[in-house]
Amino acid sequence: LSDNQHAWNLGRELPEALWSRLNGSNLSSCLGKAFVITSVDANGFPHAALLSYGEVVAVGRSRLRMAMYEGSRSVAHLKTNGKLTLSLVEEGLAYYVKGSAAPIPAVPQYPRLARFEIRIEEILEDQTPEEEAGTRITGGITFQPPKGDAELLKSWEGVLSALRA
Repeated sequence: LSDNQHAWNLGRELPEALWSRLNGSNLSSCLGKAFVITSVDANGFPHAALLSYGEVVAVGRSRLRMAMYEGSRSVAHLKTNGKLTLSLVEEGLAYYVKGSAAPIPAVPQYPRLARFEIRIEEILEDQTPEEEAGTRITGGITFQPPKGDAELLKSWEGVLSALRA
């Protein structure tokens, strides 16, 4: 158990539940789902932002790539100190992926997107304590895309392809 005593330290490699969500092979099942990325600002405070599964892709069990809009606070923080946590919470699961991010060059087809390679440092799986047995997470952060699902899916596939490049 971790310091939290309710979160299991799974090491540095994505378990199957995260790998299947983050490797980009089944994007359609992730439409309308978002998660929180937390960076650290110049004053040492956590800074939260929302990302979708169309902006992060696993390129290995211990490496991710991420795209965010250049000029955002999160991008500035990551370029300064590189520390982040992805909090992926959905029905029946809660994981916290801690990592170190390093900028990688932008690609011509997405010049406004900052790209980062993330080395996973630690993965925690949140667990229900015995005194709360039977409690389970019933949902995560969801959104209604402004575009149709097919158009959003095509956009996500383009971004993930650029992240893999």
